[in-house]
Amino acid sequence: MARLHPVVRLVDYERLVKRRRLRVKGPLVLEEKLDGYLLVVYNGAFYTGSGRRAPNWLLRALAEAGADPLPASRNRLLYVEVYGRCLSPGGFHRNDKRCYRAALVDAARPPAYAGNIEEAVLLSRTLDPLERRGIAEDTGLEHPRETVITVDSAPRARMLIELLEGFQDREGYVLKLYSIHGHVLLPDYGAKIRGLLEVKVKHSYRDLLAGIRATHNTVF
Repeated sequence: MARLHPVVRLVDYERLVKRRRLRVKGPLVLEEKLDGYLLVVYNGAFYTGSGRRAPNWLLRALAEAGADPLPASRNRLLYVEVYGRCLSPGGFHRNDKRCYRAALVDAARPPAYAGNIEEAVLLSRTLDPLERRGIAEDTGLEHPRETVITVDSAPRARMLIELLEGFQDREGYVLKLYSIHGHVLLPDYGAKIRGLLEVKVKHSYRDLLAGIRATHNTVF
């Protein structure tokens, strides 16, 4: 899990559901998981997901993608995934027509009294998807492809893995639970403050599920 961008594992989500620590009902946002490198932009400075200053090669890749998030980063946290044919660690974008692309995967607004990047992340409130889409359009960033479904209760891991069928051309997807959609979130992972819990669901988890079934483990 990136320190500045908490996206939890599917197995951790499943444990939360089994312990009834989540109340999920309403729209679920399934957003494609891009295979690249994360940049966190805050008040004109660039950081990696681990909280270090972003390396120059990654900034050059962002520039070549034709995006400029700096003006929109004033009093905002912008989470930008830089990917493409030349920047695809898992090879999922090896056939992309463009060498570098950049997508705004999340955006948040810290309180005015937030100081450094760590405080800003801990205290920030996630912007709703429509507002994020507007920022993406204004800055030349892409907005990840998404699918929205509606549920009456928290889906279990098996269902989430089945939903991977809609993301065959990607590493997987990120399940996004927004409190503005009516979900009651827990304080773990900063979800209550952020107003968002994110769960990564990858194609590689199919093998994990098969292994769990083979050993009669009931985690899933």
